[in-house]
Amino acid sequence: MNWAQFEPEIQDIQSQKLTSAARIRLIILNAIGAGALVAGTRVIETELGKALQVSRTPLREALTALRAEQVLDDDGDGLRVRRLAWRDVSNLYELRGTLEGMAARLAADTANTSEKAIISNLCHEEAMMIDNGADAQTLAAQNRRFHQAILHSANNPFLTEALHKLSRLTILLGNTVYSMPERRSLISQEHFDIERAIISGDGVQAEQMMRFHLEKALEARLKIMTETREQELD
Repeated sequence: MNWAQFEPEIQDIQSQKLTSAARIRLIILNAIGAGALVAGTRVIETELGKALQVSRTPLREALTALRAEQVLDDDGDGLRVRRLAWRDVSNLYELRGTLEGMAARLAADTANTSEKAIISNLCHEEAMMIDNGADAQTLAAQNRRFHQAILHSANNPFLTEALHKLSRLTILLGNTVYSMPERRSLISQEHFDIERAIISGDGVQAEQMMRFHLEKALEARLKIMTETREQELD
């Protein structure tokens, strides 16, 4: 595996003077998020250390942190990338719906004109990307920017912290739902429904639309899981 390909994704935070352990942790997270380390993959410390060309101490610190965040599991035979069960994914999205629904409501109630403009622009950019045939990963990145803009506009640091912790587990979900062509235009429409509620200052509607959006995202995610695991059995 070419581990160097996961380095550019963290260049924007290098200015924060990341420790070696923090940098290694982010590289591993990027590799999991990109599907290079799939659920169930055995993580062998010696092999990983050689591949990343890092010393044992920061590597162990990074692996310990990822285990504490439940991204890695110790199954008695060593560390593996955690595999989320059907119920895990349902519970994750249920919590995400609650927290992001709250974020959308707060954004509708408190976002200023500039913040609302950013959310609106991200929606329109996504629609253009879909029309121009953007790939799934590009659309997924745009999706993250949209949800982050709403979270920032909610202006609740405790909510932000909770969702950031939750996002550590979402990388374990595998393929983005943008890999389903039939979902792309529907996601865009759902985003516009959320955006309109936020722009109009309707917090109740914004929360409802966000919850609906994540319910549909869960349905798509479970469909992907079902199809993937059927292929594994073939």
